Amino acid sequence: MEKVYAGIIGLGRAGQMHLKNLLTISDIEIVQVADVFIENVSEKLNALGITNQTKDYHELLSNPKINTVFIFTSTDTHEEIVTAAAKAGKNIFCEKPLSMNTDEQASIKVLQEVKKAGVSLQIGFNRRMDPQFRAVHENIQNGKIGTPQMVKITSRDPDVLPHELIKRIGGLLFDFTMHDFDIARYMMHSNISEVYAKGGTLIDPTLKDINDIDTLALVLQFENGTYGLIDNSRRAVYGYDQRVEVFGSEGMLKAENVSGSTVELYNSKRTELSNPLPVFQERYRPAYIAEMKAFVKSLLLNKPVVAEGLDVIMAQRAASAAQKSLETGLPQKVDASYPLI
Repeated sequence: MEKVYAGIIGLGRAGQMHLKNLLTISDIEIVQVADVFIENVSEKLNALGITNQTKDYHELLSNPKINTVFIFTSTDTHEEIVTAAAKAGKNIFCEKPLSMNTDEQASIKVLQEVKKAGVSLQIGFNRRMDPQFRAVHENIQNGKIGTPQMVKITSRDPDVLPHELIKRIGGLLFDFTMHDFDIARYMMHSNISEVYAKGGTLIDPTLKDINDIDTLALVLQFENGTYGLIDNSRRAVYGYDQRVEVFGSEGMLKAENVSGSTVELYNSKRTELSNPLPVFQERYRPAYIAEMKAFVKSLLLNKPVVAEGLDVIMAQRAASAAQKSLETGLPQKVDASYPLI
């Protein structure tokens, strides 16, 4: 492939952010965009010079010039659109996860269609490309802390999302914690074999009405016998709290929060430092751009993608087990073997 001729499907909050990032990559030409509410963003698109717009993503998939599609729709549409894109012979970038269904068989069928079509699929686990987390990962691979024994992940949003949005993108486990399951596997180089979850509604009790939670603590065990700890919250009043620590036989690696300033004040009365960046769009902007560039590079050079379909299946399995653990109050085993695709 000499160039990526792209179609963009989904231009909501995340889609518009991704679109702006894609426009900065010279190897991508945006041919057409699709959104069921295209009229809401048409003026903005025209200002960006993107005039080929449609409400129907099927029209976009039938465009012969497009060789790659980027899917930024709500989670409840991912399986359907990825399947259609594969059958249309398009390479695919899709935001995580493929599904918020605890039955993985439908997602496996999607991956089988992708394999059958012979197209590439990259899943949007952008945190793998975050400069800080990637540096931790590379140092682990270079043996800087010996053998990893424990990973600790903190992920806390600045505020609770609207309930209607949560229902379309998945509850805390399938939307938010999904990233943490993937980063845990990524750091430890081992699949999750057991999950024990405790969670509740300490912030917004009305989340119970949509079968969701806002506060979560998880204990993980990996196939290689190591352990993980994850804590999540939907409201951190001080900003977007994102930290990772990996402890090993010869030391520890840690990635702290990113703030708007590195200046810190220390005096006899107090210590002051800037709060973490307030929203995910700012905190992970370099990672979002890097994951897109990595996907484009994989297509142009025919190289493996950063996060493949099997990665999302393994993360979805962990989320399903965590959901069952919340319901039963007991640890739940996770199938650590990769499915046959």
